[in-house]
Parts: sequence; C-alpha cells; structure tokens
Amino acid sequence: MRKHRRQVPVTENKPTFIVINPHCHQGKGWMRWKSIRSQVIGQLPLAKEMVTESIADLAVQLHPILSTDQQSCIISAGGDGSIHQIANMLLERNEPDKHRLGAIGLGSSNDFLKPFRSFVGNIPVRIRTDSITLQDAGEINYIDQAHINQKRYFIINASMGVTAEGNWHFNNPGKVLTRIKQINTQAAITYTALKTILSYRNKAVRVHFNGTELLIGLSNINLLKVPYVSGSFHYQQNILPDDGVLGLNICANMSTWELVRTLMSLEKGKFHTGPRRISTLVDQFQICSATPIIFECDGETAESTDIRVSVLPQAIQLLNA
Repeated sequence: MRKHRRQVPVTENKPTFIVINPHCHQGKGWMRWKSIRSQVIGQLPLAKEMVTESIADLAVQLHPILSTDQQSCIISAGGDGSIHQIANMLLERNEPDKHRLGAIGLGSSNDFLKPFRSFVGNIPVRIRTDSITLQDAGEINYIDQAHINQKRYFIINASMGVTAEGNWHFNNPGKVLTRIKQINTQAAITYTALKTILSYRNKAVRVHFNGTELLIGLSNINLLKVPYVSGSFHYQQNILPDDGVLGLNICANMSTWELVRTLMSLEKGKFHTGPRRISTLVDQFQICSATPIIFECDGETAESTDIRVSVLPQAIQLLNA
C-alpha cells in the first residue's frame, strides 16, 4: 500500500527570507512582486527580502544563511527555474532537517505550485511557515561534454527527448517566440511544443528501469515528482510527495503525428499506454546514447550520453500552501 502524503505541523518560528528574481516571466517578475508585496509582508511581517540579479548573485546571498547552524525558511519568489536553483543549493548540502523551502509563483508556468491551492492576489503561493510537507527529490548523475561527472537535483520533473528539447527552445527563444511569450504563456508553450515536434527526430537510446533493458527510438521521456509538465500539459499518474518513486512515462518510436496526438491528450491529462507508450513507477532509471542528448530537470537543460536518475527519499522540507 502506498503511503499518504505526510504533512508536518510546525510550531517554532524560524527566520524567513524571500528571495526575489526580478527578471523572471520575461522581465515581469519585479512588477508582479510589487503588486503583492504588501499582502505577502502582511502575512510574513518578519521576513527579509533579498533581490537577486543572477545565479552567481543568488549563491553569494544565500551562502551566509546556508553556512550557519541556524534553521530558516527560504521562499523563492520567481519561476520554476528559481525554485530549482535554490532547491539544488539546499540538496547539495544534504541537510534535509535544516531549511524549509517555499514559493511565490512569479514565473510563467509555475509547475512546482500546481495544482494551485493558495493565492496572494492572483499569484499562487506556498508560504505557510507553520506547516510543511516532506518531499522526495530526484538526483541526476551524468557525464558532461568535458567528460566530467556532474550532479543535479529536481523536485518537479525531468525529461529527455522532445520535452527536453522544447524546454531548451523555450529558454532560448527567437524573435517570434519571444513576442508570443510576452502576450500569452500557454500559447508560447503550445507553439514551442508543436514547433519542436515538427522538427524532432527519434534518437536511438538504451534505457534501464525496473530490471528491464530496452533499445528504443527516443521520442519523449518524462520522470515525474510533480505530474504537471508545462502549462496545461499534465499526467494523471498517482505520484505522492514522499512515496519514494518517480512516475516514468516513455514515448518510443513515434511519428510526428503520434507525438502531436500525445501532446493534445496531455492537455487533458490523458496518457494511454500501448506498444509505444510505457507508464510505470521507478526509483532508478538510466538512459545511454552514442551521441549527446538534451535532458532537462525543472526546466533547466544540459547534454550527456549517460544519464542516471535516482530518488532521494524525503530529502527536502517544503512549505504548504
């Protein structure tokens, strides 16, 4: 029997830091923060605001907080990329009982916060410092293009294939996509997905999971801790925060039209299994390729020929909505 989501009441007060990414959501992050700032501070009157300009700046500002013995609540006010960077800094330290992570969804998709349960203004949040959820994290070990072993973590999801390449295009937009992103986020996500599918070609890879080894033409792979992939695209897989597994969903050897139909189904949360679609739960996964493939975790992309994914049980404390 799978265990229930574990929520833990919190009684002690901890220093709270709101880490603001003013450049998220195509530069609208600061404006969105200012629109709700007074309401957030009204709920968290002792919180300290920290504005960051880059990943390097984020690391510098968080270092004195993470290096002390003092426990704290760190709230990421930004998008999924912002929460990903802070979560990685916390998980690298391997101190799961020390810091608690929350979020204010100033970004475009805010998949980490889905399904949205609590809002300040019209912005989704998880800022309850009196209640936490213990959540697993995904760990990715890979060899980079310089043949150096690297490690990344994810708390939302990871992917290879067309979803990963779509994320790369979304994060590196041309003029047309940049304009669409400024107008409508979901339209930009759908445009990116369709454009990526139309140009995508399957790649020969070998995958290992649950004692099975398969040689497939990689169309798409999603590894889920949160079932929301991007925008309205989602799975209805029963993934719990602390169940010790990831949801694995594989699309293999698909034509362009089959990928388009799968995309359309995922807008409704439907993923029908069959000869070219596999859906299961795993705690370990490996993918190997003769040539580098793009993978992403929480929307951030990299390349490798050997990618190994595992689960870190109850590795991080998350504030509740």
